[in-house]
Amino acid sequence: MKRALPKSPGRRRAAPAAAEAAELPRREAILDAALEVITEHGTEGVTHRSVAAQAGVALGSTTYYFASRDELVREAFRRYVTRVLALLNAILLERQPKDAASVVDFLVAVVRAETAGRWTVIVEYELVLRAARDPELAADFHRYERALASGLAEALERLGAPQPFDAARTLIALVRGFELDGLTRANADLDEMKRRLSPVVELALRGNDSRRKEKS
Repeated sequence: MKRALPKSPGRRRAAPAAAEAAELPRREAILDAALEVITEHGTEGVTHRSVAAQAGVALGSTTYYFASRDELVREAFRRYVTRVLALLNAILLERQPKDAASVVDFLVAVVRAETAGRWTVIVEYELVLRAARDPELAADFHRYERALASGLAEALERLGAPQPFDAARTLIALVRGFELDGLTRANADLDEMKRRLSPVVELALRGNDSRRKEKS
């Protein structure tokens, strides 16, 4: 007699290690398909059926791993965070900021990578809107925000920024504004972004000098 699939991953019987290893790529493929659906149709377009069709798997596969539509969206966001943080770390390793100009170059490289296929920016803003109505997703998004700011703040602190975390949050907000504006434009002008960011980064790193001058 064929064993019925359980309703949620939490109730799945223990499987041999080889079987678990084989399951992981399918789960990730489903989450990647969910991100593709979000890119094309927004979070409202995410259903077990639409994601299964996008992933090219049976409908039962999506319901096996994800008990509800909300769970599928939340896990897709966590998958998105993993991919974005890996991208940022790769760029950071390649472009270690050494001064104000290299911080600007790093931020421009991030925007170039994120806007190359547009999906990254679209997914992030779709999920922000969804988080406004989903407290659990909102908590995940806030953790993601802190991770982004903390990573950039470490680089800014090494360069002498007196308030690295605040500066990091400000720069992230500026980058997001540029990305959002770029969604409605055919070609984003990264040189314009560089011109706008440069004085802000320089001011953030010169904060200590400005304070010393005020006290003297």
